[in-house]
Amino acid sequence: MIALTKLAGKVPGWLYGALLLCVLAGSGMLYQRAQGVAQGRATVQALWDADKESRAAAETKAVAQRAAENLAQARQQAAKVAAIKKVYDDEINNVRARLAAAERMRKPAFCASAGPTAPAGASGPEGGAAADSASGLLPDAVARDIQALILQTEEVAATGRACQAFVKSNFPAQ
Repeated sequence: MIALTKLAGKVPGWLYGALLLCVLAGSGMLYQRAQGVAQGRATVQALWDADKESRAAAETKAVAQRAAENLAQARQQAAKVAAIKKVYDDEINNVRARLAAAERMRKPAFCASAGPTAPAGASGPEGGAAADSASGLLPDAVARDIQALILQTEEVAATGRACQAFVKSNFPAQ
């Protein structure tokens, strides 16, 4: 400590002033740097927030636009489905009308004479529903079953055509 006191007595006063000035200038520069960093961070944060808001607005707009497109597409598909369903219903109704208007079914020629004949005066479950051997008509139950099979077959075919129409209308050939 004594050595410092001796040294302090030999150092001129202007050196103390210059040292004080350097310390003040250094602290001023550090303060300016801290202010610049803070201001830079604030600027960067403001830009970040603005970008974040613009992205959120763009995303919201895109979601709303996509929802509108989805709604329009759903309406368009509903119209297509309704048209396809109408064609299907018309086909099935035509088949049902044809089957209802059809005459009673007859046995084919190759099986008209086949099978044993019921004895005269026999009564049984075949009595009223049995085939008329003279005219070659099929029993009512058999005719109904055949018509039900025809209707089921036509429904399957109409369903296949409706599926094809749906696929063709929603996925056109590329």
